[in-house]
Amino acid sequence: MTTKVKISFPMDEKTITVERDVIGDESIAQVINTLLSEIRSFKAIGKATQEQMKALYGKAYGKGWDKDRITSFLEQRFGTSDGNEIVGKVDKLELSRVIDEIGGAIEVPGKATVAQMRALWGIALGKGWDRERIQKFLEENLGTSVEEEIVGKVDIEKLSDIISELDLL
Repeated sequence: MTTKVKISFPMDEKTITVERDVIGDESIAQVINTLLSEIRSFKAIGKATQEQMKALYGKAYGKGWDKDRITSFLEQRFGTSDGNEIVGKVDKLELSRVIDEIGGAIEVPGKATVAQMRALWGIALGKGWDRERIQKFLEENLGTSVEEEIVGKVDIEKLSDIISELDLL
């Protein structure tokens, strides 16, 4: 008898279910991590999310921006700074590019990526964590919460494991 792992998630007012059999010497945790990675790529399609807006604000505040600078930045990019006019209306990938414009580290093959950091922040913010709690979690697990000290420097698998751990909390 094989073990089947199923994960369901909401997307565009529908429920999507992904499933996979545990094969050979794979652990259930490995299969779950693989499915979660696939889900993250599914969720990249569509419209901007509230988690992305929270991530944008978190990244901007982390860079020392104040609310006025963030408001001005959003108005320049989208013609509005009202989250209700961005979330669910602006293309998700466009908002991701705007988040990247705030600045960040240089990516290196085999090392942590900006996309992983966005995923980590999105998951944590989606769980209701505040900026301080996320930074503390990063510092406990990586010794730093500064994106430029993580992206391009920390092993990609290590950050992936930390994201998976966060997702299961």
